Amino acid sequence: MSYFFYIIFFITLFVKAELNAQPQRFMVKLVPFSSGINDEFSPVFYKGGIVFCSNQSDNSLVRYNDKQNRLFKIFYVSKKGITGWDRPKILAKEITTAFNDGPVTFSENGNIIYYSRNNSIENSLRNISDTSNKLGIYSAELIDGKWTNIKSFTYNNPLYSFCTPALAPDRERIYFSSDIPGGNGGMDLYYCDKRNNDWDQPVNLGPVINTPKNESFPFASKYDKLFFASDGHKGFGGKDLFYTQEINGKWIPPVHLDSAINSTADDFGLVSDSTFENGYFSTNRRKTDDIFSFSSAPIEFTDCDTIKENNYCFTFYDEQQRLIDTIPVIYQWDFGEGIIRIGVEVKHCFSGPGDYSVKLSIIDELTGTAIAEQVEYKVKLESAEQAYINSCNVGIVNESISFDGIKTNLKNFRITDYLWNFGEGFEHGGPLMSTTFKKKGDYTIKLGLLAEKDSLDIVPKICVMKKIRIYNGYQELELKGEPEEDKVIEKPDSVIKQNKTMQIRIYLMDDLSGRQKGKIEEALKESGKPAVKFDQYGIKPASFQFLDNITRVLKENPDIRLDIVLHSNEDEIPDNKMKISEKWAQELSFYFKNKEIDMNALRSKGLGLSHQIFEPFVPVGKTIDGEIEFIFMKN
Repeated sequence: MSYFFYIIFFITLFVKAELNAQPQRFMVKLVPFSSGINDEFSPVFYKGGIVFCSNQSDNSLVRYNDKQNRLFKIFYVSKKGITGWDRPKILAKEITTAFNDGPVTFSENGNIIYYSRNNSIENSLRNISDTSNKLGIYSAELIDGKWTNIKSFTYNNPLYSFCTPALAPDRERIYFSSDIPGGNGGMDLYYCDKRNNDWDQPVNLGPVINTPKNESFPFASKYDKLFFASDGHKGFGGKDLFYTQEINGKWIPPVHLDSAINSTADDFGLVSDSTFENGYFSTNRRKTDDIFSFSSAPIEFTDCDTIKENNYCFTFYDEQQRLIDTIPVIYQWDFGEGIIRIGVEVKHCFSGPGDYSVKLSIIDELTGTAIAEQVEYKVKLESAEQAYINSCNVGIVNESISFDGIKTNLKNFRITDYLWNFGEGFEHGGPLMSTTFKKKGDYTIKLGLLAEKDSLDIVPKICVMKKIRIYNGYQELELKGEPEEDKVIEKPDSVIKQNKTMQIRIYLMDDLSGRQKGKIEEALKESGKPAVKFDQYGIKPASFQFLDNITRVLKENPDIRLDIVLHSNEDEIPDNKMKISEKWAQELSFYFKNKEIDMNALRSKGLGLSHQIFEPFVPVGKTIDGEIEFIFMKN
C-alpha cells in the first residue's frame, strides 16, 4: 500500500490596497534656477542653499563634455525669501578648473569638500576632447573663506574613473563610483572607510547592488539609506533612483523609488532632508538635465494588522496504528537530512518554508522486516504573506531598541517606502530603524509600507503593528555551577548537524513583585548553571531538566510571563530563508507548547546577533555557540 498525505500549512494575509490612498506619493516641481537650455544636475545642500553641476548634456553616467565642448562646473544658489532663489554663481574659483568639475559632497559642517574633476587640468584643447583624461576625486578644506589644501584621492588612477563622491554623515566613510577592474561591469559603487586619517582600500558593494551596467550618484542619508542611480536594475527605463541599506554587514536588495520621482527618462543625483519629506533630484524628462524638488504629502494608515507568527513545528502520527496494534512494530519516520525519529507519534520542526517529504516505515520489531510499503507524506509549508516587524518584545528606558521590516513577505507589492510610527505619528525611514523610549509602559509600534502605483494610479499601502513593553530596569539572576560538557562532533556535515551549546542568561524585569522573583529563583536554583543544547534533531535531552523547571514556574504562576530570545554565532541555514536561531526558537516554543503551557504567556524569537537589549552576546571560543535570554515579567 502506497499513498500520499498532504499537509498544507500556510497563512495568507489579504493585502489590502487602501483605495483612499493618495494618487501621488510625492509632489515634484521644476526648480526656478533650472534653465531648460543648459544642464543642471546633482544637487546637494550647502549653507542654506544648493550646490549643483551645470553645463553638460551627455546622457552617460560618466560625462566629460557635450558636442559643443561645454564643460560642467560647480555652482551655488542661495535661497531668496521663502520660495525664491538668487542667481546661481560659481561656488569657488579655487576649485574651478578649465575642465569638468563636480559633482560634490560636503562634510556635515561644510568645511571639507570632495568633488570629481578631470585628472589632467593642463589648459590644452587636446585634453578637453580627450576621453582618456579620466575623472578623479579630490578634496579641499575651507580655511578663512578659501578652499585650500587640494588633495588627490588616495586611489585615483589615470586609467580609470573615480567620480560622484558622497560622504557619510559621520565622515567615516566615502561612497563613489568607479570602473576599476574587478567590478561587476560598467560603473560600480564602492566605499572606503576612514583609517588613520586616510581611506582604507575600496570595497565593492557587491552583486546585490552593482549590475553589469552602471551604478553611480550615491547619496548617504542621515537615516542610513544609501540612494543611487542605476540603469541595470529593473525600473521604468533609463536610469532610475533606488535606495539600499546595510544591515548586519549585508546590503538589502535595492528599493525602487516612487513613480513621481522615477520616470522613463534618466533620473539620478538625489538629495533629501533627514526625514525624506523634502529634497531634490536630477532628471532629463524635459530633454535637458534639470533639477526638480520633491515633497511628500502627509500619510496616515488605518486598520493596521497584527503580526501572525509562522509555525513550522508539527506532530505526526499514524491513524491506522490501531489496525496493527497486536503486532510489536517500530514506527520509523524519515524527515530527510539524516533525521530519523521513532514512535507512533513524533514531533518535528522543519527548517522554514518549502516542500518536504516525510517517509514512514513500519517494521516488525521481531524480524526487522517491513510489514507494509513505505508511506510518503508530502508537506508544503509557506510563510505568512504579511508586513512584518522584527524586534525584541521588551526594552529599557533610554536604551536604543532596533526594529526592522526585512522579513516582510508580500507578493506583487514592490515596496517604495517604509514609514514607522513609534507613538508620535508616521515618519519616513528605511527597513532598519532604532529609537529610544523615555517612559516605562506598553507601546504599539506600527510599520506602514507603500508600493508602486497600480493601473488605477493608486498607491497601495499596508500597515502592521506590534506591541512592546518598556521597563525602567531589570535584575539578572545568576545560577551557580557548571553546565554539563558535551562530546565534540568531528567533521560535521553541516552547521546545523553539530552539537550546539547555548549559554543561559535569566532576566527578571522590574514589574515582578518580590514574591514572583522568589518563586522563579527557588525553582531555577536546582538547575545549577545550565546550558541548552541542540543538534540536528532539536533540543538535546540534557536540557530537559532546566526547561522543565521553567515549565513548573509558568504552570504554578500564571501571573508570570516569559519571553525567550536566542542569539547565535552562525545564523545561516544553507539554501534556506530561515535562520538557525529562528529554528531553535521554534523548537523551544514547541517544547513548552507540548508541556501544555499557555502560549499567550510565552513568546520565543530567534534574532541572530541583532536586536540585543541586555548585555551584548560576544562569541568567544568554540565551546559556546550562542545565548538564550529567558526574560521573566508580569503577565
